[in-house]
Amino acid sequence: MLFGIVVGALLNWLADYWGWNQRFRSPWRRIPKHLMQEALRQFRTEQNRQRPKGSSTVKVDESVFRKIWFDYLPLLGWLHFARFSPLIGRGFWIRPFCVELFCGLGLVFLYQWEVESQKLLVVPVAGMIPEAQTVLLTRFALHGIFFSFLLLATLTDFDDFVIRDLITIPGTIFGLLAGALLTWGMLPSTEIVVMPVLASVDSGLIQITNGIDSETALFYRAGNVPLHAASPNAHPPEMMGRPNFTTLTVALICWWGWCFAGMDRVWRVSSGYRRAMALFLRRLRRSLSTWWYLLAALIGSLVIATLWNGELHWQGGYSALIGMAVGGGMIWVVRLAASWALKIEAMGFGDVTFMAMIGAFLGWQPCIFIFFLAPLAGVVIAVIRWLLGLGSHIYYGPFLALATLLTVLFWPHLWLWAEPFFEVPWIVPTMLLFCGVLLVVLLRLVAAVKRRFGLS
Repeated sequence: MLFGIVVGALLNWLADYWGWNQRFRSPWRRIPKHLMQEALRQFRTEQNRQRPKGSSTVKVDESVFRKIWFDYLPLLGWLHFARFSPLIGRGFWIRPFCVELFCGLGLVFLYQWEVESQKLLVVPVAGMIPEAQTVLLTRFALHGIFFSFLLLATLTDFDDFVIRDLITIPGTIFGLLAGALLTWGMLPSTEIVVMPVLASVDSGLIQITNGIDSETALFYRAGNVPLHAASPNAHPPEMMGRPNFTTLTVALICWWGWCFAGMDRVWRVSSGYRRAMALFLRRLRRSLSTWWYLLAALIGSLVIATLWNGELHWQGGYSALIGMAVGGGMIWVVRLAASWALKIEAMGFGDVTFMAMIGAFLGWQPCIFIFFLAPLAGVVIAVIRWLLGLGSHIYYGPFLALATLLTVLFWPHLWLWAEPFFEVPWIVPTMLLFCGVLLVVLLRLVAAVKRRFGLS
């Protein structure tokens, strides 16, 4: 719990420092002298304006706002640091106090949930082998880091309606490396294999059917396996590494696509496609970030080629790249479709990179659940805000984070319910394609209704 509280203090500091508009709510942030003087002047003016007639002028002792060692203590320090409210804002300390308390209690709960109670163990049939303690601790550590990225992105989205690349880029790279190097720490899943009827003898398999024909049957692996791109089916030869150049090509496309998505791009066709392309290329050429992403594309390609040449880390790395592409790609398609149908920017690009980070950590299958769970909370909150006259614009990142948290915590239940759909390779892509077409139709219908009743 103490470690979680310290992590929460670090997240509070980063949320202030990495926010689109830097803030100075953390005791670890030094308030610039000119801002301090301006805040004191405004505070004195407000206090003197409200003082009774005839009373003496309000004086503020600046020494009250000098930081002491107690202010730097995580959690408890906020109770004393609250005296800065006249300068920073009333009740500014409540949120960071709750964040540190949440991180402390949350880390304890996560350890109890995943390690002590083993709630993520997927046990579809009797006789499944429990997971090793090393696997449980590795998964707990990775999820602790992963949820820290989610919380940090949520805090910055609350503050500025934006999720910075400073958060999603390190998070995505860490997720990809964790998937490749710590594959056993990924979410657990079942694996179904087709084998001869007598294959369960001394092979770690549990038969789940009486037989497809006279010689073969379906089996579960006797232990959970890390979720991979082909789950719940066995990892096929078509997804192996060398000498399969198709998988290398797919992996490189996923990585280059992520690098391209992060570049400073602009596309405006109002003046024609030729001028739009000229502006697009000129913007890329002049932006410093373009060259950094090109360097990242080169280094990443070398790493991918190295993993492809081996066997130990390719499966996890390939699955993480697919998850990154599917997660970010789904939100990107929704963003483009909604912007085209409603003629406004319906979703920030930070949500795209945020979902790509989630996909890199978890894989593509959990992204499907997150994709459909997040809008449920988003729609409810949007309607409430609209009824209260607060506008219809909402921050979508926190709902993605909440849906991700629920998906991870209740993963075994979701996986066992949806496993039959993932067994047939074409069902899920077909469903997503249908939902994409339906989304465009519904958005065009909404736009037409708004124009008809003058709501646009």
